[in-house]
Amino acid sequence: MVRAEIIERQKEISKTPMLERIAAMKQSLVAAGDEAQELRHLPGWASKEMADIGLYRYALPHELGGENLRARQQIEIIEAVSAIDGSVGWCVQISSEINALVIRQMEPDLVKKIFDDWDVLVASGHGPANGPNPGRKVRREGDGWIINYQGGFASGCQNATWNYLMGPMCVDEDTGEPADASFMVPRGEFEIIDTWDTAGMRGSGSHDVCMTDCYVPPEHLLPGRSLAPSEKWDNPTFRNPTHAIYNKAAVALGVCRGAIDNFIDLALGKVPWGSTTTLKDQPQVQYRIGEAQAKLMAARSFVMETQDRLEEHLGPLPVNGGRLVPEWEYFRPALLACAHAAQTSREVVNMINNTAATTGSRMDSPLERQLRDAQQAANHALISYRHYELLGKTFVGHEPADSYMALCQPI
Repeated sequence: MVRAEIIERQKEISKTPMLERIAAMKQSLVAAGDEAQELRHLPGWASKEMADIGLYRYALPHELGGENLRARQQIEIIEAVSAIDGSVGWCVQISSEINALVIRQMEPDLVKKIFDDWDVLVASGHGPANGPNPGRKVRREGDGWIINYQGGFASGCQNATWNYLMGPMCVDEDTGEPADASFMVPRGEFEIIDTWDTAGMRGSGSHDVCMTDCYVPPEHLLPGRSLAPSEKWDNPTFRNPTHAIYNKAAVALGVCRGAIDNFIDLALGKVPWGSTTTLKDQPQVQYRIGEAQAKLMAARSFVMETQDRLEEHLGPLPVNGGRLVPEWEYFRPALLACAHAAQTSREVVNMINNTAATTGSRMDSPLERQLRDAQQAANHALISYRHYELLGKTFVGHEPADSYMALCQPI
């Protein structure tokens, strides 16, 4: 479905396990994270190096030059990068995620056009606009559409080759209803509006994207419900309604792991002011390290267990006896685990930073950035504390929120 060179390149780099590839470029990822803090987006050289080792393609099927990885393996990759730097990890999760999500209902010709580029990176700005806003309007123009739209949180958009706009986020001017098409817009036809000036995940480049009187031809269109569970690809991840959710949880878990590891390094050598012993020899510090490890391991296990169970439940394609959508008893714990992972990671990183005292507040300490990143990750709408209530209600007889059920509604 893509050029033979793409397939062969993927086969060659896959001979080295992804976690080993990440470890080999750790220093580049550290440098990328530092530079991203200044730029407020991932530098182009870093994005290219990350693409070179397949960090944007691993969730794609083999036919597209991907590694066809399932949820557990994807989470492990995102964790590993996020433990090095949260913003870089965020860019890995969002780009690999959207690259995979958009192919669920995509026609073969468009699949080939987009993914014949090894460096493909699809961004998507679906949040509320933060700057000059031409609206959220689309209208039919012959067989294509005209877009006037601005949306926020388009992480990684500076290095994107395409921007994806989901139909339900737009209003059809003729009907007043959500558009019954979704849109793929190539680089050069969308504008980046500089709006991302945050503390946490500062280097993720989650600015606004804007399209003004932008014509989208019919060959660049997707169905309105373009992220509906797919019957085109055998990997159950393409039917997993929590794909975009477990990715965010993985970033939070990775930031938490990095913070604990950095604190242990600090504890081995730091003698606090007014003390005669290193942190590692103080019982209170030992207690907190044990508590932090237990909470992180438990939260991580909850995510992994529920994702494994969900994808085993989905099984092969429906034509081969599997399921297109999961039953609620498998879907609910996977959702709960992801929110729990983010909130627990935030709590643990805060505790670790507090235990590090003033050292954790210094701008040259990785713990300072990890504190900001853990807070920002836990704020994301897909894994925020609000899901405790939304899911908790269902344990006492209330119906699941429509927002959950829409994730697994067939097209």
